[in-house]
Amino acid sequence: MKQMNITVRDVWKSYDDRRQVLRGINLEIEPNEVILIKGRSGSGKSTLLNLLGCIDKPSRGEIFLNGYNTNELSDKELANIRLHKIGIVFQTHNLIKDLTVFENVLLPMKIAKWHDGEWKVSELLKTFDLKEYGDKYPDEISGGERQRVAVARALANSPTVLLADEPTASLDIDNCAVVMEAFKKANKEFGATVVIASHDPAIEDYVAKKYYLNRGVLTEGTN
Repeated sequence: MKQMNITVRDVWKSYDDRRQVLRGINLEIEPNEVILIKGRSGSGKSTLLNLLGCIDKPSRGEIFLNGYNTNELSDKELANIRLHKIGIVFQTHNLIKDLTVFENVLLPMKIAKWHDGEWKVSELLKTFDLKEYGDKYPDEISGGERQRVAVARALANSPTVLLADEPTASLDIDNCAVVMEAFKKANKEFGATVVIASHDPAIEDYVAKKYYLNRGVLTEGTN
């Protein structure tokens, strides 16, 4: 897995030229880090993750991935980065309810036209203690289990960076701990840089490096 340096330089993001969401964000993310971006709902956390995940582009400023300015990359190049270099875990899991757990984790490899990906799915399910749920559907497992499936799916194409948007928002304290252990495994065993955006104070104990986002302004620490 090739490591990735991420540099965010004076990034601003607004919508309709009126609603300013991010204001002059500067951030350096080193390979293999685990960081938390904390902030209230509406503070701009999801917007920042979308920029880091090449889903959106800044209104002003630049984001560099291993020195490449994302503003200068084509749509095809950005799509390739999203498919192969960046895994995303959404707050609502975004699992496909008509696919089994096994099929959900296999899906990114099918999209990437990987062949014989079944062995990797089996390894991922084993790593995240999901092997017994492979034939079940998302509605047949718990919220914590669904979130672990989402982490496994995000790692299917061996991404360099794993982004997670409010991954514990709907979980109790026990399932929160299980999911955070899954992110630690993603970092330690798969070498993924992990960026978590959340307002959940329970996450802070699992993360050494923290940032606080308030009204679009990012500062180091949790405030």
